[in-house]
Amino acid sequence: MTELGYLVDRVRRYTAGHSLWTPGMRIIAAVSGGSDSVALAFLLRDLAAAGDIVVAGLAHLNHRIRGADADADAAFCRALADRLGVPAIVGDADVPLQAKEHQVSIEVAGRFERQRFFREALESTQADRVAIAHTRDDQAETVLLRLTRGAGTSGLSAMAPRRDHLVRPLLDLTRGELQEYLRGLNESWREDATNTDRAIPRNLIRHEVMPRLREINAQADAALARAAEILRGDEEFLDKLANAAFIRSVEPHKGDETVAIVTGEFAKLPMALARRVARYALETANPARTYGLEEADELCRAITAGTGGNVPGLTLERFATKVVLVSRRVHQVHQVQPDAAEFKLDIPGMVEAPRGAWTVTAEGPMATPETLAASGTRVVVDASGIGSRLIVRYRRPGDRLHPLGAPGRKKVQDVLVDRKVPRDDRDTVPIVTTETGEIVWVAGQVLADRFRVTPLTTSVVVLTLRR
Repeated sequence: MTELGYLVDRVRRYTAGHSLWTPGMRIIAAVSGGSDSVALAFLLRDLAAAGDIVVAGLAHLNHRIRGADADADAAFCRALADRLGVPAIVGDADVPLQAKEHQVSIEVAGRFERQRFFREALESTQADRVAIAHTRDDQAETVLLRLTRGAGTSGLSAMAPRRDHLVRPLLDLTRGELQEYLRGLNESWREDATNTDRAIPRNLIRHEVMPRLREINAQADAALARAAEILRGDEEFLDKLANAAFIRSVEPHKGDETVAIVTGEFAKLPMALARRVARYALETANPARTYGLEEADELCRAITAGTGGNVPGLTLERFATKVVLVSRRVHQVHQVQPDAAEFKLDIPGMVEAPRGAWTVTAEGPMATPETLAASGTRVVVDASGIGSRLIVRYRRPGDRLHPLGAPGRKKVQDVLVDRKVPRDDRDTVPIVTTETGEIVWVAGQVLADRFRVTPLTTSVVVLTLRR
C-alpha cells in the first residue's frame, strides 16, 4: 500500500471505529482553503472513489474578517470543487458585524454563523453529514486551552468525533501528515496569516507551548489526544449515572421553575455524581442561566450541612426530607407557562394534540428492521428501555437530554435554538418521554442517545410525528 493509500485507510478505520457514517451517505467537506481542509477534500474524494461515501459538495463560508484574502480563499475553494467535480457551496457572513450587534466575541459569532451555514448546506444538497478537518494537533491544543480554564472531564474530552450532523474524520491524523499527503499529490493550499498571531491563545499554544512539550515527549500531541479520548468515555459513563441519579433524587414540579431535592437520596451520591446532579437541578430550577462548579459545590454543601446555600437566581427552601430550589423569577413576575398537559402513548398507539396540531404514533415492538430509515419526523428507538407506554407532552423549564451523537447533556431550549425553531413554536414541539420522565425524542428534532439502535438491539419501536 502506498503512503497515500495508507492515509486513506487510516481515515477509513477511524470513521468505522467511531460510526461517523455508513456506506453511501452523502458527505459535505467543510473547506477553508488551509492544508487540513484541502487534504480532507481529497481524502473524501478517494473514499468516494472506493464506494465508501458520496461527496455531496465542498462548503466554504466567507467570514468577512480578512478582506481580499478571504475573497481569494473563496475563489480557491470554488476552483478546488470544480477540479474535484463536486458542487461548491459558498456562503457569506459578516461575522464582525454579528459579533458587534449581539455583543459576543468574533469566535462565538463565527461559530454560530458556521452552524447556520452548515445546516443550510445540508438541506440544499440533501446531505447526511458535514465533515470538518480538525486534526490531532487541534485536539491537543483544545485540551490545553481548556485545562488552563479549569475544565473537568467534559471540557477536557475536547472535540468529539461526531456531534449531531458534524463529523471529524481526521482527529487521528496530524497536520504534518496531511501536508505530506498534499505534497504527494502535488496540491497546494492557502495560508491564513492570522494563524501566526500569538495574541490568539490557540496560536500561542501551537507555536510556543506545544514545541516545549514535545521536548519532554515527542508524542505529546498523541498523548493529549489519547487523554481526551479516555476522558470522553469517562464523561459519557458518569453522565449516564448522573441522569439516573437525577431521576431518583430530584423531583421537578409542574407549572413553575421549582425542583425538590430528596436529601436522603442525594446524600448517598459520590461527589462526582453529586456535583453533576446539583448542576442539573440548578439549571432545571433556573434555565435562564448556566451554573458551574462553584455553584454546584455550594448547593452540595448546603444540602449536606443543612445550612447556607447562596446560589444566584435561586432561593433554597428547607423541609424535613427535601431542599426545594425556587427560581426568584417565579416570585418577581407572572410568567406564561407552557401547556402542562400529558398524553399517554401506548405501544402500539397514537396520540393527537388538541385541535389536531400534530399526532405522534408508536409502532412495535418489532424486530430490528433492515430497510426502515429514520428521518426528521420518524425515529427508530431501542425498545428495551422504554417500557410499554410513553408520555407525550410539551417542554418544561430545565428539560434536558443527551442528543444522539453529542458529547453530553443539553437543554431542550438550546436544542431548539440551535435548530432554528422559531421562538413562538418552541412551546408546541411535542416531547416524548418514558413514564419515569426521561426524554426519548424531541419530536422532529433530536433523539436521545440512550435510546439509539445499536448492534445489540433486538427489538425496536418506531415513533412518527405528523403535522
